Amino acid sequence: MNQIIFFCATYLIYVSVFYVVYYSFYKGDKKYLIRNLILVIGGATVAWVINHFLKNIVAHPRPDLALALLLPNDPYSFPSGHASFMFALGFLMSYLNNRAGIIILILALITGIARVLSGVHYWYDIVGGIFVGAIVSYIILLLIKRIHA
Repeated sequence: MNQIIFFCATYLIYVSVFYVVYYSFYKGDKKYLIRNLILVIGGATVAWVINHFLKNIVAHPRPDLALALLLPNDPYSFPSGHASFMFALGFLMSYLNNRAGIIILILALITGIARVLSGVHYWYDIVGGIFVGAIVSYIILLLIKRIHA
């Protein structure tokens, strides 16, 4: 069971990015391929960067890492960078294709749960990451609608 939790906590983020790229190349609108990839992956990266700054400002310590299944790179846990990136990826992908976005959001939820079960986050770290991902996605989509209006 620990191996499944470790995989989900660590590698589902890569599976999700691969799915976005796969979807964009093989099922998405070829005319807007680069724009859509920049929107989804770039937007999720913006959420991750903003999250990184927030994490250093809040400086909330992680749970006891002696019991953790993996060792994170930074000492702070709130908000979760994995959750902010993954949920932004899912929300932005939903803008392009609802079904594909829901798949990413399910993977994001599994990742968040696995991060808590692996001992590197509290549940509220994941909720904070969801909010960061949602707010950044919302702002990006508002800007895109204004540009194309």
